Amino acid sequence: MPCCMRLVDSSFLKIGSLLLAGLLAPGALAAETTREEQVRAELERQLRAMVPESPAEVQLLFEGFKAEDGYRLVESDFLLDGEPLAVPSIEELNAPGVHRLAVMKVEPGEHTLVSRVTYTNGSWSLFSESNGFLWKITASVGFQTQRGLRVAVKASPRVVPNAPDPRLKLKLTHAVTVEMLSPPQDEPAVAVKVDAGTPPVKPAPDAGAPVKVVQPATPPDAGVKPSAIVSVTPPVERTPVPTGRLRLQVTSKKPTSAVAFVRGSGEPLKLVLPRSKPHDVPLSAGAYTVDLIADGFLAQTRQVELSAGADASLAFALVPAPKAAKAAKVLEDHVELPQPLGFEEMKPVPTKTTLSGLELVVDLLVRDPKARLRVEGHTDGREVPAPARQGLSDARARAVADLLIRAGVAPSRVEAVGVGDRSPKAPNLIPRGREMNRRVELVLLRP
Repeated sequence: MPCCMRLVDSSFLKIGSLLLAGLLAPGALAAETTREEQVRAELERQLRAMVPESPAEVQLLFEGFKAEDGYRLVESDFLLDGEPLAVPSIEELNAPGVHRLAVMKVEPGEHTLVSRVTYTNGSWSLFSESNGFLWKITASVGFQTQRGLRVAVKASPRVVPNAPDPRLKLKLTHAVTVEMLSPPQDEPAVAVKVDAGTPPVKPAPDAGAPVKVVQPATPPDAGVKPSAIVSVTPPVERTPVPTGRLRLQVTSKKPTSAVAFVRGSGEPLKLVLPRSKPHDVPLSAGAYTVDLIADGFLAQTRQVELSAGADASLAFALVPAPKAAKAAKVLEDHVELPQPLGFEEMKPVPTKTTLSGLELVVDLLVRDPKARLRVEGHTDGREVPAPARQGLSDARARAVADLLIRAGVAPSRVEAVGVGDRSPKAPNLIPRGREMNRRVELVLLRP
């Protein structure tokens, strides 16, 4: 009996070895599958040559604060891979809800979005701890794109209720979502049929109906005739975005010409403007800063938002520069005005007789475009009760900063902070000393 068992076992082993050798032999069983794969690979290669791959798409979004949150956007700047984007106006982005910044086709790969926003507290209050603050927030996010996918990146400001410092009360976050691109419903798809054994047929002239194009293939084995149906979306013709027009005009009592520097979307422009003759500049939509410099006159600056296809105008009335004795001076980064800005007791706004000094401050900032200004507000030791002095000093700093912004200075270049009565300039015992302590100090910040 054991001998019989050994004979049976050896027979089964021989049969199993023969079957295994047959399966592993070249051209056995798997040969048909190999030919089909070769044909399909050839068809895919031909289809890729016929139909270009769709690029990746990026959709950039921004979510505005709700009206009850009490925050107002004063400046925004968005850069994709280091290139600035032309985005909607500040008024549009201030509205609650999600706003579309841009939709564009990009190359597959790694990309980076940098978002910079500046907020102020829209609900003004003299005694608010955040009165006069400018929240300047910068955040960035990296994401990857692939062909046939749409990547949506949404920038959202958020309130941090329990922030230990008012300066940390706002933050900016990004959310990234990905979805597949689908052909638009109102665009007909072109059906392309690939058949290995039929001659080519020209597409029908009627472009409104699907077109069947038969493309020959050269398979390695004529016995295999696979076919495939591929839907191809025709390229969409993009309507060119109309440019806007910015009209610049300079007026002066003396014959002179001025140089305007226009910065914003695209390369900076340098223009020589004749006196009293308008000059039109074609520009794409976006936010722009226009600096004007003329020999013997105070420099000026303006901010302008230009919509697509719209016109805007800026007029500059040149003001003669004062003599050296009456010019503003910078001593250890502090701007010294020939007549300091003065304040009456318990008043947050400078007296009208001292406001002319602000033109000198604007001149300094225009001629030093990389510098920023910090406005520090102060009070005397008696004009208001001690708990209210911080709020009053904040209001004074904010009032001066707002006057500079109205004069054309970009909000991102001015910050306001209150010091209260903690840094007196003179003794508070006499009226003259208290008058000197009711002030703002202008600190020039250089990179």
